[in-house]
Amino acid sequence: MRNILTFIVLVALVSGIPGASVAQQIPPREALRLTVDCSRFRGPDDSTAQVEVYYSFPQGGLTYVPDSAGYSGTLDLTLTAKRKDSLMYAARWLAPHVVGDTSVLATGMSLVSIHSISLPSGDYVLKLLARDLADDSRKDSVVFRLPVRPVGEGKTVLSDVEFASTVRLSEQKTIFYKNKFEVRPNVGGMYSEDQTCFLYAEAYNLLVGEDRGDYIIRSSVFDAVGREMLTWDRPQKRKYESRVIVDTVSIRNLKTGTYTLLLSLLDSTKKTLTSSGKKFFVYNSVLGLDSTLQSSAGVLPLTVYSTMDEPELDEEWKQTRYEALPEELSQYEGLQGVDSKRKFLTSFWRRRPTGMRDAYMARVAHANQNFHMMGRKGYRTDRGRVYIVYGPPDDYERHPNEPESRPYEIWTYNSIQGGVEFDFVLRSPGGDYELVNSTHRNELHDTNWQRYLTMQ
Repeated sequence: MRNILTFIVLVALVSGIPGASVAQQIPPREALRLTVDCSRFRGPDDSTAQVEVYYSFPQGGLTYVPDSAGYSGTLDLTLTAKRKDSLMYAARWLAPHVVGDTSVLATGMSLVSIHSISLPSGDYVLKLLARDLADDSRKDSVVFRLPVRPVGEGKTVLSDVEFASTVRLSEQKTIFYKNKFEVRPNVGGMYSEDQTCFLYAEAYNLLVGEDRGDYIIRSSVFDAVGREMLTWDRPQKRKYESRVIVDTVSIRNLKTGTYTLLLSLLDSTKKTLTSSGKKFFVYNSVLGLDSTLQSSAGVLPLTVYSTMDEPELDEEWKQTRYEALPEELSQYEGLQGVDSKRKFLTSFWRRRPTGMRDAYMARVAHANQNFHMMGRKGYRTDRGRVYIVYGPPDDYERHPNEPESRPYEIWTYNSIQGGVEFDFVLRSPGGDYELVNSTHRNELHDTNWQRYLTMQ
């Protein structure tokens, strides 16, 4: 596939603003911290997918300089997408913000925008780097992995779920406009009890197959350990090849914590055709913290490490390895001393969506409690790793005592790659369930895995 290399410069990129002395500059009031999210939709052709990258940053995190309109602060952004060692996409642009009076720059107010790109199939590492244009020593970056698969025509599929602060019909085609809606993303996926949680998604290939009966859009909310908190169905007539899905989530009765929304399409027999899931975070000042998260050391990973000694930090890093990028693993190995490790872990979780540490460590705690074996902690087992990486399965089969068969389990995930399964077998008495096969593209694959079930 031909490399796609695009450079975008919306304004002349300079290291500072001409004519504005340092004395005239209004210094930033808070840290320059970048928050990033993305969603994948059907691309312009069958070989590509459309990726929307959402980003936000605090308006008080910029250095402001006087200009003809008042004061302006500008963020200099660079986005790259790599597939293996190949640079497939690169773009650079400016995001300016102008105010008449800097007294309006309230702490905690964020600016939100979007950048869309088309990518061919592949497994990517995306990096968004942000610099303060007036002071390029002030910067932040976010790196994340992103598998991209074009929609195709063979089966019904859902796009990613996009969480939004508002979704409304609009005739004005702003940068947030799509399919007659203006969808303003909620980049961090955080909502308080007095906000409305909007979601947007797209369904494709609804007329595939012979079934022309009604289908159901099912929305379910699960807490950090996989308990179903909310579920509601919306029957739909099967009239069109694709459709836009817009809905709201009632969060008023959810305690503070991390949740997963699972959006599913069910056919006329209520069989699941496809699913798409995404995490969000609720801060509820009235109901307080979800008890399942109290042991994970708080909502935000900003002060939790201040009381940890070096062995505790090292142990958490071992548990975190499934989330870390290769370069992050190497960086931690080179650290010396408790202070540098505290700073690294704090920065590590700040680069990820708000609330992600709580959800991740809740999964680690569940794995350690339920999958430990013979002194081996649960997060180090095959079932523990799969649970931590992919979350609780949508369905599982346990076969502990079948005649002439070793014990085995089958875990099914409906919202991953159109549906995948993981097969675990207890191959030796007193041992642990080993992963012997999966239909996930990046996991161990063995179509003849059932040979391990035979008792010898």
